[in-house]
Amino acid sequence: MSELRFFELFCRVHRKLLKRLFPLCRREGLSGPEFLVLWKVNKRGSCRATDLAEETGIPPSTLTGILDRLEGRGWIKRIPDPDDRRSVLVGGTPRLKSFLADLLAGLEKELQRIFGSLPCAGILSRLEDDLQLLLACLDSGKGEDN
Repeated sequence: MSELRFFELFCRVHRKLLKRLFPLCRREGLSGPEFLVLWKVNKRGSCRATDLAEETGIPPSTLTGILDRLEGRGWIKRIPDPDDRRSVLVGGTPRLKSFLADLLAGLEKELQRIFGSLPCAGILSRLEDDLQLLLACLDSGKGEDN
């Protein structure tokens, strides 16, 4: 399989998984980028908006609007950064923790249904191992032009 064909296949799988999983987020009125920001805030704990913009690939001006909406709906809170008075930290609220706990249970059920339809149990384990290797390669910077 050519590398480009593999990349296209990976993107198609990614899109199809998201299409199956995002209805669980839409019930709460969350867009894809809003959910991504909430996920990152929950995983990282309190963090700077600039770090969120960099991690998510969302431009800072767009992220500001997303944060305004999420704060207005009670998902996140902004607090002054004690280490830098010019900076603000973004953190999750109890509502976010509760929502993500429920969401993860729903996601787990849907993923079990999806992956449970694979022809044999060993495929999922092999895919996980191979994707971990690919991620380690990408994290190491191998293949970059630096």
